[in-house]
Amino acid sequence: MSDPYRGESFVEGLHRFTFRPGFLICRAECSGFYAHQAQNFCSSCKEMDFIAYHPGKRELWLIEVKDYRFNARPKVRDLVEKLCRKVRDCLFLLRTAALCAPEEEPAEGISLREMARLSMQAKHIRLAFTIELGRTGLFPPKSLLATIRDLLYRELSFIDPHMVCLPITESSGAGPWQISPAGEEHSARVAKRIREAALQREQQQQQTRREQRTRARRRRKAEEPLWKQRAREREEGKTGTHADRRRT
Repeated sequence: MSDPYRGESFVEGLHRFTFRPGFLICRAECSGFYAHQAQNFCSSCKEMDFIAYHPGKRELWLIEVKDYRFNARPKVRDLVEKLCRKVRDCLFLLRTAALCAPEEEPAEGISLREMARLSMQAKHIRLAFTIELGRTGLFPPKSLLATIRDLLYRELSFIDPHMVCLPITESSGAGPWQISPAGEEHSARVAKRIREAALQREQQQQQTRREQRTRARRRRKAEEPLWKQRAREREEGKTGTHADRRRT
């Protein structure tokens, strides 16, 4: 049997999302226009983890991934407000980028400008919230997630009455993606940060080694016997008088 999920795949957190063929994917986090301009609009403009568009179906997906298994559970109202704002900001971002974003070559997926212009042709907007909640707390994860979904539905059903709100590991097939463990892989953004941190550590280590060598040379010079200092001065062509010696 052929695998219907042989399109592009991307890592987000601990998971790899593999999308169906025909879907074009944009990672707004990889866009310089978002990072340096739009993100700072009105103090903060948020994005969704995946923006997916199928030109044939003219279907636009806004997909958010939240994994709280290793962190404290968020307050339900705060999380719902945050997710709704992400949807609002992402829709603003797409409209603005269609007119203002420059040509870019992102590390993953298509450019924000290209996705923004394609999304203007969409007939349907689909919303997906894939959320993993830790088992700590009074309420079980599924019960709490059902409450989150109900609150999201009240706010966003006018955009998508069939929105997806499921645990990450249970959302395979609920939209045009399948999920598998990412293993030791990282998203392009995280991989870039790891490379930059490693380069910064190497530069700091090199600077530390240079400073240590300079201090060692000064220490050796200060501890050098007088007869050796005079011999070195004669080798350097100095007369050995006080006038030829640099005062320290």
